Amino acid sequence: MFGIAAPVVAMLMLVEAPAPAPLALVSGPILALGLMGTGMIAAAIAGRLWVGVGLALLAGAGLITMARALGMPPLPHPFSTGLAVIIASFSFAARGSLFARSASDKGWWIAVFVVGGEAAMLLTASAMPGALPDWLLVLLPAQWASVAIQTALTGTGTRAASAALLALAGTGGVTVLVARLWPRRWPYLLMFSAWLGLSALVWHQPGPPMPRADLVIAAAPVGPIAPFAKTPPDAATASALARVQRQVAKWPPAAEPDLTQRARNLLLIAAVADLYDTEPLQSHLPVLVAAELEARVPAEQRAAILAAIAADPAAGSVAARESLAMLGLPANVGDAAPVRNRMGLYAARLARN
Repeated sequence: MFGIAAPVVAMLMLVEAPAPAPLALVSGPILALGLMGTGMIAAAIAGRLWVGVGLALLAGAGLITMARALGMPPLPHPFSTGLAVIIASFSFAARGSLFARSASDKGWWIAVFVVGGEAAMLLTASAMPGALPDWLLVLLPAQWASVAIQTALTGTGTRAASAALLALAGTGGVTVLVARLWPRRWPYLLMFSAWLGLSALVWHQPGPPMPRADLVIAAAPVGPIAPFAKTPPDAATASALARVQRQVAKWPPAAEPDLTQRARNLLLIAAVADLYDTEPLQSHLPVLVAAELEARVPAEQRAAILAAIAADPAAGSVAARESLAMLGLPANVGDAAPVRNRMGLYAARLARN
């Protein structure tokens, strides 16, 4: 119940907040806590790994369904999201099964304390970025799961968080081995060595930063928003960009007959990603958008169209933002003012290029 109740309450509180962050921006930590609470405690109570895994997967599916019902856009990377949920469920349930073997009927108490401790640190890191040192966060399997799931929800997919997934899978596998070898004590050395070694891997290959719920409308087209990449993308980002470009060719808004609306639709690709701070993809998408504008808007009209959008971003429709999941990108719903602002900023920058 803890694994479901706490995340459900968190989702409902966010939806009812006066100025809520979109659920897509905060569902990574919420889902990670739901999987950890359900998988670890259930496995510790039942004493069986697969009971914990099965219940954690059901909890994850239920929480994603609820988030969608509360307004979260469609999953941009269903396979990556499912992979992250499966690996996290296995890893958390493995720890619960070890507690059951090592502490018998008291194992579930240990699981509750572990879940509570990691949940407190994860929520602190989400609510107050920078409050906890990075070296502490990379030691937490809950943080690994949060990064992997969040990257699938608002980033390039789980490939960018491969170190976190490897750490979850590796520690889960070693923990299962330790549980099977119980009551031998020497395997604990193997487990702690694997945990520290995989934490070091996450430290050296961190996933993308967690997105910020920056919904404030900027006063001028300068500053840290509307970024353009100055260096080539890494392999994972290049692969994600190529996938987006392939999907744009089949995206109906990119073929809108009205050229000004077509340009708005293409600008939304960069605008929504910037709003959700989806680095490392975020700063490379404007380059892709610029190329698509060159290919899809005649050169003799392009500068004037972009200037018109920059001068009046409130004009026209931004309905295409809701279908961005077709491109493997996070969609956007709700208040249109922030995304229109970003759209205008990108139009101004591209009009000068």
